[in-house]
Amino acid sequence: MAEEFDIDIDNLDEEALFAELGIDDIGLDEEALMAELMGDEAAVEEELLREMAGGDMAAIEEFQANQAADKLKQTIERNKREAAERKRQREEAEMATYLAEEKAAEEAANKIKESVERRKREMAEAKAKKEAEEMEAYMAEENAAAEAANKIKESIEKRKRELAEKKAQKEAEEMEAYMAEEKAAAEAANKIKEGIERRKRELAETKAAREAEEMAAYMAEEAANEGASEAMKRRIEERKRELAEKKAQKEAEEMAAYMAEERAAESAADAMKRRIEERKRELAEKKAQKEAEEMQNYMAEEKEREAQQEKIKRQIEETKRKKEAEKKALEEKQMQMYQLSQMTPEQRKALLAKRLAEKKAALAAASADASGSDGAADKNKQLAALKLAFVEAKKKGDQEGLKKIVLQIKALQAEAAPVVQQVTKQEGTSAIAASKSEQASKYTLAQLRARPEGLDHSKLESYLTDEQFRAYFKMTRLQFNKLPKIKQDKLKEIVFKASN
Repeated sequence: MAEEFDIDIDNLDEEALFAELGIDDIGLDEEALMAELMGDEAAVEEELLREMAGGDMAAIEEFQANQAADKLKQTIERNKREAAERKRQREEAEMATYLAEEKAAEEAANKIKESVERRKREMAEAKAKKEAEEMEAYMAEENAAAEAANKIKESIEKRKRELAEKKAQKEAEEMEAYMAEEKAAAEAANKIKEGIERRKRELAETKAAREAEEMAAYMAEEAANEGASEAMKRRIEERKRELAEKKAQKEAEEMAAYMAEERAAESAADAMKRRIEERKRELAEKKAQKEAEEMQNYMAEEKEREAQQEKIKRQIEETKRKKEAEKKALEEKQMQMYQLSQMTPEQRKALLAKRLAEKKAALAAASADASGSDGAADKNKQLAALKLAFVEAKKKGDQEGLKKIVLQIKALQAEAAPVVQQVTKQEGTSAIAASKSEQASKYTLAQLRARPEGLDHSKLESYLTDEQFRAYFKMTRLQFNKLPKIKQDKLKEIVFKASN
């Protein structure tokens, strides 16, 4: 149930009332309340309120309007010149920056192009060198194979000659042995014949004496000699056949060995030929595989280069868009300032009155919703709005409105304790976070270059103080954050590069 009380408007002590409500730390100055609630526009509106509170409003307004118009005109002209100069300097700086970025992008593209061309030449030279080395190795293998084949052929020819020489020597030795045997047989036959002749002579000499007996003995001896001669002839023929069979068998064995050597040589030559062909295929496969890998590497480098060029192009386009957006926003702001400078004093006063009315309507809405808002900042704004509404109700003599406002202030004050606790807790959390941030910044450049554990190595610059950052990067954090990421990474790499 709402509390019943009366308020004496004529004898009302606002400070005592607000002290009783526990909000005496907030002042009752209406102008200060307006300044707190309306921010940067409060000074203009306060000036307008003071003009409206004067004696001869028309004269004061005319005088102040003329002074304000002259001052505003001078200010507008000065602002125009300063804005034009700043615009010119900014455009020159932006153009210089843009040209530098364009030049850097073009140099980067040219470097990438030169790197690609150099890489192509290196790959072509390496490929030609590799092919030359492989061809030299192949020719060396071919020459080695040819020399091996020639050596095998020469060995076969040498073996043939040796076999032929051995065969001729063997045949000569066998022929000499045969001739020696023939000669020995002829000599034996001659000796027998000479013995017969000698015996004949002896018999002839003794024929007269013992002709009958000797003739019988002679005939017997003749028969014996003929039998021995036939046996000798048979032995010679048999020896000839044995020698001929041995010769034929030896020739057959030597021919078989020769044929076996011929087949072994042909088999070795075929094996060598197969190895050469297999080596050729292996070299061809390795060459094709190497060319495929080099082509894949080249295509990957080409794709990476195209991706880098596309990234640089996107960064340039993004920078252009940002510059255009900033330029457009600046032009819009300058146009608004120019439109304001072209207004008459009546138009400016009407605009101020309109803004004042909009602000008062917002304050009334904030006062109506005071019980549903949260947060210490909102509470203070609601109290300020209620206090301003309190002053307006007092001026109007609205006792019911004053009662309603007092009840709203009490209800709002009843909710203040949890908010104060929450603010205290937030302040403690903020203090802890500030302490951690201060602790995080206590690193030297040498420590950060060592990449200590527990830190984000991709954001080492965040662990430097502002003074350290300006000393090492030669710029502020704001200037650094405006740079493209590729330039940021390059600067970080230079600053945080580990010393050897």
